[in-house]
Amino acid sequence: METGSRWWCMMVFTIISVPIIAISLFLGATVKEVDSTEAVTGLLRTDSRWIVGQDGRRVKLACVNWVSHLEVAVAEGLSKKPVDEISKGIKSMGFNCVRLTWPTLLATNDSLASLTVRSSFLRFGLLESVAGVQTNNPSIVDLPLLQAFQASQLIIISYLIPLLPND
Repeated sequence: METGSRWWCMMVFTIISVPIIAISLFLGATVKEVDSTEAVTGLLRTDSRWIVGQDGRRVKLACVNWVSHLEVAVAEGLSKKPVDEISKGIKSMGFNCVRLTWPTLLATNDSLASLTVRSSFLRFGLLESVAGVQTNNPSIVDLPLLQAFQASQLIIISYLIPLLPND
């Protein structure tokens, strides 16, 4: 695949998926009232400078950063625990949103984008990490890096957003 067409595909994917993921996170996010520990769920919106729930009360997002933009271009920790276990842990610690950093080199570097997760770890001599991913996340170890990133996103969303409306 040409660099230009791969770049175009990645841009289209990003333009389409980022708003969908952001909207999905807001649709099902469990949020807490600013002045209370009572959890609320539902569609979020802005009111002036505030994020508010359906009832108009201010809510607070508790977000965590999950790195995936580093040289290996795979979400950190996948060699240590299954992605669903990590996602459950994030939710159990009270976080209700995740910023999964985007490995932009996947859009601009054809040779990197064509690597599998296994190959990406092996090019840095990370044999133990390959074994860890094979044990903890076997479904992604032989996927190309972009597909592994997408699979990780879907699993994270499934745990942080228990219900998405069909309408």
